[in-house]
Amino acid sequence: MTKIDLCLLNANVLNVFNRTFEKKNVGITDGVIMVVEKPDQHIEADQYQNLAGKYLVPGFIDAHMHVESAMVAPSELGKVLLKNGETSIVADPHEIANVCGVSGIDYMLRDAKQTPLDIFYMLPSSVPCTPISHNGASLPAATLKPLYQREGVHGLAEVMDYPAVASQQTDVMQKIHDAQEAGYHADGHGAGLNYDQLQVFKRAGISDDHECTTLQEAEDRLNAGLNVFLREGSVERDLENTIGVVTEANAQRFAFCTDDKTISDIINEGGIDRCVRLAMKAGINPATAYTMASYNAAQAQQLTNKGAIVAGSDADLVVVSDMAAVTVEKNDEGGTLGHRI
Repeated sequence: MTKIDLCLLNANVLNVFNRTFEKKNVGITDGVIMVVEKPDQHIEADQYQNLAGKYLVPGFIDAHMHVESAMVAPSELGKVLLKNGETSIVADPHEIANVCGVSGIDYMLRDAKQTPLDIFYMLPSSVPCTPISHNGASLPAATLKPLYQREGVHGLAEVMDYPAVASQQTDVMQKIHDAQEAGYHADGHGAGLNYDQLQVFKRAGISDDHECTTLQEAEDRLNAGLNVFLREGSVERDLENTIGVVTEANAQRFAFCTDDKTISDIINEGGIDRCVRLAMKAGINPATAYTMASYNAAQAQQLTNKGAIVAGSDADLVVVSDMAAVTVEKNDEGGTLGHRI
């Protein structure tokens, strides 16, 4: 049997595959889950921690956000998000790239290494946003392509130029192709697009969208085959208007995102943990809400070894003492209890 550093005993563990909580013991070594067993199966470990029936869930994942909107550096944002149970974010450094181009992306990548929060950067797809924009940089496909070799880059961020996609404009289609060729995918930004237009996005290789503000818009994205990120930010507070589209039959297609949220709002009301609370308040099964906040986001964003409490997955774990309140317990360093053990 593989050596186990820490065994978490008697936890109500979220099984994201059937969306239920099950009493289990979880063995962890070097930040990786090694074994998940029933309580009557002994796990030999160096240390034990009895969770006494508390809930153990995968770390929350923000499926789409802009660090710049928080108005703090990535490393500082990590200090707050980890306390709220977030262990990974998928970020689009569009704003800083729009001002200073590749050097801005380089800064975000460097600073991200100073936090245990996992930050997966998607390369900005629309810099400038329009041909007539007066901004500080230009990032055509030829400039973006080499960046896929950088550690921390994970795909192409929200493609928002629908006319360019619909007309098969060379540069934007090359950006999508380059992301796919590098083994990644392209996010979408389909604000105001109807079902037929969303199908154009899907045919082009765009896999998800977060720009739904009504039930109909959420249904259109679902029916077009996109993964849907329900948004709750500082200004765009769309979750309560869209959560009604989620059922047990289609829940696997939905995750949460904040898109743009200030650090003060994150501190005062939370990030993805707030999304979980609002979803449960709206009647979503708690296990489903917690799965949307973790596994569903990981699947949609192709985050390998994230979002599930199974052998081989990263031990990005959150202990929750109050399920409805999403009360996250902290370790001595202020982060989530199981993260990076």
